[in-house]
Amino acid sequence: LIAVNHDSDLGELYILDKNRRIDITSSRDSLNGYQKGVCFYCFSEISIIKGSPSIAQVDHFFPHILKSFNLNINLDGVWNLVLACSKCNGQSEKGAKIPSLELLQRLNDRNEYLISSNHPLKETIIKQTGNTTKARREFIQSVFNSAIEKLIHTWHPQAIGDPTF
Repeated sequence: LIAVNHDSDLGELYILDKNRRIDITSSRDSLNGYQKGVCFYCFSEISIIKGSPSIAQVDHFFPHILKSFNLNINLDGVWNLVLACSKCNGQSEKGAKIPSLELLQRLNDRNEYLISSNHPLKETIIKQTGNTTKARREFIQSVFNSAIEKLIHTWHPQAIGDPTF
């Protein structure tokens, strides 16, 4: 199996071959296969063409700030990356907030779709999240639970009750 990594500064996917980094593609191109030119959050049109005024931003679904808590979770993994418009990825919208349960379900559905469609990132997502549908769902739920515990001040539940999807 190949372990695909993400460089958030360059917006590129890469693999390591004998400790040498090999760029394999723009992460925008790979992620757009599922999103088909729309923002993951608001469905507004986005572009993957460099220089476009509506260029898609590669967003960490679970906020990048969670890395500071040493949760031992690969937040740069493809399983956690989505394309977003600049408004939704901005501080006034999602920023470092924990996404809603509806969006959590959408992320899970996206990952399962990529796995079932034999997308080139299939094996990487399986390696990062689990071998079975149940294991992957439990993984995403556990990350969500950890995020709530660490960033409770940023989560605004739409409904009171058990935060499971």
